[in-house]
Amino acid sequence: MIRLFHCFLFVFAAASFVPASFAQGTMEAQPRDEKLRVVATLPDLADLARAIGGERIEVETLARPGQNLHAVRVKPSHLVALSKADLFLQVGLSLEHAWVPGLIQTARNREVLPGTDGFVSAGEGFTMIEVPVTLDRGQAVDVHPLGNPHVNLSMNGGLHMAERVRDGLIRVDPEGETVYRAGFETWKRRQDEARLRWSKIAEAIAAQHREACLYHREFDYLLGELGLPIAAFLEPRPGLPPTPSHLADVIETVKTDRIPVVLTAPWSNNKNCAHVARATGASVLELPVMVGGGEGQMTWIDMMDRSIRLIAEAYGVDVEAALAEPVGADKQRASRP
Repeated sequence: MIRLFHCFLFVFAAASFVPASFAQGTMEAQPRDEKLRVVATLPDLADLARAIGGERIEVETLARPGQNLHAVRVKPSHLVALSKADLFLQVGLSLEHAWVPGLIQTARNREVLPGTDGFVSAGEGFTMIEVPVTLDRGQAVDVHPLGNPHVNLSMNGGLHMAERVRDGLIRVDPEGETVYRAGFETWKRRQDEARLRWSKIAEAIAAQHREACLYHREFDYLLGELGLPIAAFLEPRPGLPPTPSHLADVIETVKTDRIPVVLTAPWSNNKNCAHVARATGASVLELPVMVGGGEGQMTWIDMMDRSIRLIAEAYGVDVEAALAEPVGADKQRASRP
């Protein structure tokens, strides 16, 4: 009887310590003793994580604005950060393949190994473009077997990556699920508003039926979404510098198609871009390849806003007039008798 009485007391005491959130039938986020440690390869992913995780997390970024993401140099500070991480975020799709596998192996943090809850490839599952038919290093230096990996520069890429960041945070910190879902919904509302702006500008650009020229393939997704077919690349093949004969062909194309700008990134804004611009009368437009690559680009949405506006203005689009139009205005005008 004494043992039975003691068991009863234990059960009663345990029940009295059930969290109020469970007693009330809700799932409120429980406070953490310390912030969740997140390491992201790109500032873009870090921005999404901060927007979703808020004060519950702390984020460290590895790549810096302006870098070529295929050639980031690993630093001792990167190893220290990753060795302590609870969650690791990469775009994946072979974007960071030249440096992330070695970094993970050297950091020796089992919590963020590929295949664990703490490892997130935010681009996984995205509908890819430029998927190679055959894999041959002789065709290019930057060979991406899954297709073009620069999904962080796609208008559709933000939401795709944000969903995977949210899910990763929930996996490693299920007590914070309500915080992460609320943060995601707040971010998504801002993204939806931005998508409306981008759609209006894209209609105005596409209505001009122009083409584009760029150095590398970072902006292929964005240009396609803006209705700008790519007529020429300064790189004859991804990762290979242009030869004089190839540049001559590019110059001819830019002249013939009356392309107004050569689009490039900070790392590739070089003498070849300037040479094509001088020979054709075009200008060079440098666009960021990640968040923080220019004035006013504090978030992924800010970066995309500015890049889209700069491209539109380079093609002579009146951005304010385009934003004043309803979505589908060009189609409505085209259908009138």
